[in-house]
Amino acid sequence: MRLSQLLDDQGQKMVCATNADGTSRRLANVADIRALAMEAVEAQTGLPALINDRLTEEVIDLHAALDAGRILTPIDHPDPAHLLVSGSGLSHKAWVAIEPDHGPNEAAWPDHFKTLMLGQRGGKPAAGEWGAQPEWFFKGNGDILVPPGGAVEHPFYGDGPGEEAEIAGIYLIGADRTPFCIGYTLGNEFSDEQMYFKNVYHLAQSKKRHVSLGPELLIGDLPDDIPARISLHRNGHEQWHADFRTGEANMLHSIANIEAHYFKHSQWYIPGDIHVLYYGNAVMSTAQGEVMEDGDIFRLECETFGLPLINSVRFGEAFPIPRAERLW
Repeated sequence: MRLSQLLDDQGQKMVCATNADGTSRRLANVADIRALAMEAVEAQTGLPALINDRLTEEVIDLHAALDAGRILTPIDHPDPAHLLVSGSGLSHKAWVAIEPDHGPNEAAWPDHFKTLMLGQRGGKPAAGEWGAQPEWFFKGNGDILVPPGGAVEHPFYGDGPGEEAEIAGIYLIGADRTPFCIGYTLGNEFSDEQMYFKNVYHLAQSKKRHVSLGPELLIGDLPDDIPARISLHRNGHEQWHADFRTGEANMLHSIANIEAHYFKHSQWYIPGDIHVLYYGNAVMSTAQGEVMEDGDIFRLECETFGLPLINSVRFGEAFPIPRAERLW
């Protein structure tokens, strides 16, 4: 089952559920997905039971809604400061496969390769055990979320943007400070790839960019092996594409291990907060020599998640950067 947030014909926010045969129906008395998840936590019931109880007979054409620009991000928060976006990188086996031989002297390995090897050796611990710590970075708050079909912005002070096609987990912090996974969705963890390629210690700055989440949120277990396709389109033509596989079978870290190292930080336990956690990508156009241009369009397709995630790229204009004023 998948959930979507969108605007109806009158411009009012609504939630619909899509079942296995692709039929989407409106949910009654549901303000948004966060509110539905909070209700499930409070009632101590699973989301599927609550969804089935709210299903109406009103069929929704999600494809038409996507074409009309009426589909919203699958999660939000009334106060964007209480929605935090983070990510985990160097988490897929694909990056190990393309690495050159760095030799037997581990002390001489570059830092990124050491991180990959930590994941390969200890990223999938047994239940109840600590695994290797994955790479982690903070993206921003809810203000950086761009809806499906929207434009992600490359700011004028950046070096060179790139898409990062991956899966994101969506989490709600319950009243007792327990994190609950609401579901999974497609994600474009848009970043400044060239800034990172020039200097890996600028990773934090390179990640402070817009991100996007797919039209549909998968409610249920994530398949272990997930085929997907990412493509770059320019002036109506496909410029580049790559087929790739994600899911735990293709990852160095288990999702449970990524979650454990994220939620070990107690400052995240603010009841009602939403956390978006990107699990890492397996392929990037920029790593294969593509240089993104203003107006380019990326299309991320994956049958597991229903509708594709489509975003354009907008190069931002220069603006005066405010300077801090002194209070003395």
